[in-house]
Amino acid sequence: MSTPAGWYDDGSGQKRWWDGSGWTTHVAAPVAPEPVAPEPAPFVPPFTPPAAAPQSPAVPQYTSAPQFPSAPAYPSAPGHPSHPSAAQFPPPSPATGTPVVYDGYALPAASPAPFPAIGLAGLVAAGLGAIVACIPQIPLLGWLLLGAGFVLSIVSLFLRARKWAGIAGLAVAVLGALIAAVLAFVAEVSPAGSSSADDVPGSEVIYASDLEVGDCLPEGLDGEEFLEVTTVPCDGPHLDEIYYEFTLPDGDFPGEDALADAAIRECEPEFEDFADIAYEDSELDYWWLTPTETSWAGGDRTMQCLIYSYDGTVTGTLEGVAR
Repeated sequence: MSTPAGWYDDGSGQKRWWDGSGWTTHVAAPVAPEPVAPEPAPFVPPFTPPAAAPQSPAVPQYTSAPQFPSAPAYPSAPGHPSHPSAAQFPPPSPATGTPVVYDGYALPAASPAPFPAIGLAGLVAAGLGAIVACIPQIPLLGWLLLGAGFVLSIVSLFLRARKWAGIAGLAVAVLGALIAAVLAFVAEVSPAGSSSADDVPGSEVIYASDLEVGDCLPEGLDGEEFLEVTTVPCDGPHLDEIYYEFTLPDGDFPGEDALADAAIRECEPEFEDFADIAYEDSELDYWWLTPTETSWAGGDRTMQCLIYSYDGTVTGTLEGVAR
């Protein structure tokens, strides 16, 4: 393969013509190199101190609020396919706490309200107070329970819990207080056995715990429980007279049958000593007053024996009548 004709370096540093088969005598004139311009030195401006503190860039001012795309308008007709009906947007279930999925997003589920422990305690206290406040022997305890139930019910309404117990406790406390107040007023104005007290001179209303031997009662009590009783002078008209009393031993409440056995065992022998005649031969009879289960819990252990006549009202004491 031959080299094509052209100007080539002949090895001496100059260009010579190659005719394709050998060198010729033709030599190219030397070309003067182009002058190379020197590189300019970098420009360094002279230092000039700033005339004022640099200013922060100005905040662009908007002439109008940015426009956001509005929510799509739903047709008002409930039957339209795009109407947000209850089937498309079900409400959260407070009982199960199931989250609701809307448009791909899970909405937080409503957590159930806590159990109303304070309100329930107030309701129970108010109910017990309403009952106990109506018992003549221990009304103060009932009023304390009513007050505690009222306060607890009020507090429960301000707590994050169900409100039904607090509302019911308030209603029971108020109603129980009204009933207890009415009963206390009635007992104060007209205590048991005092309906004829105004008809007997020298009558007196006393507590049942203050009864003692020698007291006379204008009316029978018919086995009822009482806190107060009316007494009259024994030299005037009356029905019953207390002729003996005794104290029962401590322990649990013995019950009505045991109290009746104790009364017969103690009252009958004393009947003969008081009336000056054997009980089997007398036209008179006796009965007794016993502690109630409530007064027993308060320390009452006293029983009284009462003598009376089948003829009804008597005047004067029956001591030593021998009939």
